[in-house]
This record gives sequence, C-alpha cells and structure tokens, in this order.
Amino acid sequence: MNVGMYKGAAALTAYERWQDTIAQNLANVAVTGYRKNETSFSGVMADTTQLKKGDKVTQVSKGVMPLSARSFNMSPGSTTYTGVDTNFAAEGDGFFRIRKPDGTVAYTKNGNFRLNSEYNLVTQEGNLVEGDNGPITFRQEGGIISINTEGLLSQGKQQIGKLGLFRFNDSVKLHRIEGGYLVPAKDNPALAVERPAFQHKVLEASNVKPTEEMVNMISLGRAYDSAKKILDVADDAAGKAIQYLGGQA
Repeated sequence: MNVGMYKGAAALTAYERWQDTIAQNLANVAVTGYRKNETSFSGVMADTTQLKKGDKVTQVSKGVMPLSARSFNMSPGSTTYTGVDTNFAAEGDGFFRIRKPDGTVAYTKNGNFRLNSEYNLVTQEGNLVEGDNGPITFRQEGGIISINTEGLLSQGKQQIGKLGLFRFNDSVKLHRIEGGYLVPAKDNPALAVERPAFQHKVLEASNVKPTEEMVNMISLGRAYDSAKKILDVADDAAGKAIQYLGGQA
C-alpha cells in the first residue's frame, strides 16, 4: 500500500466534510435557534507492520490517517426581545419538543411559535409544540399569555400547561432533518431538563459567528493545500519507482 497517497486521500475526504460544515453554518447565520455544526478530527493508524528481533515482535506504524466526526455546538446564541406572546427562548442546553404530522417527534431551539386555527401552540410550519402532557391548547376566548421561569403557561388567570425542555448527553448522536429540526439516535434519548429556564417574548438567534467561520475557511484552504502536496509527492515517488523497476526488467 502507498501510505502517502492513502493518507493524502483520507485527508482530502475529511476536509471536504469540513468544507460542507462551514458552508452549512454560513447559510444558516440568520436562522432562529440554529445550532452550528462542528467537525472534529482524530488520527488512527493507517497501516502497521511487524518487526521481529529475536523473540520480540514490535508493531510499527506506517502512518496516521485523519478521520472527521460531526457534532453540534451547544453554546447559546444572542437573544432579541420581540414582544410576541408566543415567542420563547430556552436557556441552557434545553430543546423544545415538537410533533410532526406523521406522529414522529423532533427537537428545536427555535421558539418562534404561533397559534393555529384550533388554538394549539405550533411552529411556523404548523408542527405541534408539546408540553408535559402532549399538545398545548389555549382558550378560544383569549387572554394575556404568560409563562414563569419553570415553563408553566397561563392565559389570563387560568393555567394552560407546562412547556417542556429536553437535553441530550451526546451531541454527536444527533442528526438534522428537514426543517432544521434535530433527531437523536436510539441510544441517545431525550432527557427532561430538571430545572428549565425560559424567557418570554424573546427569540434566540443562531450561534454561528461569521468571523469564526471565515477563519475556519482560511485554515481549511491551508490544510487542503498540505494534503494535496502529500498526494503529489507520493504520486511522483510512485512514478519514479515504476520507471526504475521497469528499467531493471
């Protein structure tokens, strides 16, 4: 195996994923509650060989190849007061739970909700927002909507329900679906936040920082150039070896 070419190709593949991550983050700078993607890199042995000296056998690495993994950055975004009764921001790492028309659940930091024709609290796309006991339904006759710091919703003097918040132990085991919602893997269940904290008539912005993403783009360009040089050197060495061996035949 040509370890140099293997390492270079693996690096280019990993950097391509990094480029996709940066592009997606920049495209969602203005999306309410968006949690930016992050790509981390680790090295694993690309190949090993055994060297035997007497009775002792030693494993010697022929190289390290980079692997990339994606996760979500859970740092908070800035908040903006909107004055809208059905706008909420969840402090900390808690997510709102929504139920889609097909019955499946997903999670979001986007608290830009509204009331539908049946007075249910829904997302802008019409997905039901779930409380502790299912969908949250307000009274048709209206009244001022309020929420305490623990998520108890009231309309006028009548308590309506409790807005739930959920967190996850492993952000790597989350994936994004259509609409920007997050869905966990089966072994990464949603856990109810024990001490939730809410802000009312407030929305949380995306936590993407454009300047940081531009710096990442510059770093990516340099890393890509380095990996390309490794491939070029390995390819040149392989070509010279083939010419030499061909001349010895």
